[in-house]
Amino acid sequence: MSDMTHHALDGFAKGAAGRLGPDSHCSIILRHRSHLTYVGSSDERAERCDAVEVRVGAGPCVTAMNQLSSVLVPDVQSEERWPEWRDAALGAGFLSAAALPAYVDEDTTVALNMYSDLLDPWDRDSLIGMDRYVHEIAEAVRTRL
Repeated sequence: MSDMTHHALDGFAKGAAGRLGPDSHCSIILRHRSHLTYVGSSDERAERCDAVEVRVGAGPCVTAMNQLSSVLVPDVQSEERWPEWRDAALGAGFLSAAALPAYVDEDTTVALNMYSDLLDPWDRDSLIGMDRYVHEIAEAVRTRL
């Protein structure tokens, strides 16, 4: 992906974090065919967690893209499905996470990872709003990036 594309997707990740509030951090992973790529983040902490997900091929974002449905992790400390990702998230100081996927095309899926310094911080309306936002990201990837 070009630097311009990464810059645009960093902007989307920063926009998502801004909508969620000061204790939230966001990042974006793209899967094209079977290849996972970190493509944008609001900050370095979220980027580090995504790097682990991409490296090991496991975590909430990967699971969300596989099943095309949201994955909520209200308490990272008690999460047992993805130990390497959990350790990275806790090491970054995150207590909660969520992953929201969106279909781009038959070969491509994108997911927004949301992280929080707080325990279980997002209400239903926040999650619905971010689900809409990740579909905007998918549309941007499909049509402009």
